[in-house]
Amino acid sequence: MSSLHKSRIADFQDVLKEPTIALEKLQELSFSGIPCEGGLRCLCWKILLNYLPLERASWTSILAKQRELYSQFLREMIIQPGIAKANMGVSREDVTFEDHPLNPNPDSRWNTYFKDNEVLLQIDKDVRRLCPDISFFQRATEYPCLLILDPQNEFETLRKRVEQTTLKSQTVARNRSGVTNQEQNIKPQFFAFRWLTLLLSQEFLLPDVIRIWDSLFADNSRFDFLLLVCCAMLILIREHLLEGDFTVNMRLLQDYPITDVCQILQKAKELQDSQ
Repeated sequence: MSSLHKSRIADFQDVLKEPTIALEKLQELSFSGIPCEGGLRCLCWKILLNYLPLERASWTSILAKQRELYSQFLREMIIQPGIAKANMGVSREDVTFEDHPLNPNPDSRWNTYFKDNEVLLQIDKDVRRLCPDISFFQRATEYPCLLILDPQNEFETLRKRVEQTTLKSQTVARNRSGVTNQEQNIKPQFFAFRWLTLLLSQEFLLPDVIRIWDSLFADNSRFDFLLLVCCAMLILIREHLLEGDFTVNMRLLQDYPITDVCQILQKAKELQDSQ
């Protein structure tokens, strides 16, 4: 471990040991990358994403509350209507007189049950596709796998939660790369939709994705900065895009050639500073 890296770790530790975390200082440090040693990245992400408050004294109680809330969400996640967990002391609810699996009513709990499980199935597929070469994404997690897979768990509001927390990101309307190329008809949704919705997680190797996320989470306008990162990606391959035809350009955009994410982040920061 280099002396510079040790110094960065010490800088993070100094910030994180204060009774009240200096958020701006933490953001400044995190923007340039967070060390993974000693659980620093995990802790910094929790603070940057407002999972933990800035006051250290309340972390223990907040963590307990958050974990209980998470368990509550899980208990709401998969219910076969009319069934409750026997070990929770909840009696079976007979709803077949008013509701049943073939009920076409949009308000039917069975209808919601089937639709929500379609969402869960799609999430499972997306997670497996994310990094198919890494076994972590292909196996069930130790916790809370059994709780999630138990068909007797209460399930009411997953679809509403998904709808309420859907990322509403704007499209890259302005073409900062200077490539208008109307004849090729390369629309942003052909490539930018995946870049934005998956936070670039399929464009780079996982360690590089995590490095990008360090900067995204450290920025107050993190999703605006994501747009600038995407614009920087276009600018850095601008000459290739101008020279290529539709097929070549689509291959470039869907299999991005630059692997130095620090170069991309530096260009995005230049764009941000020039605004």
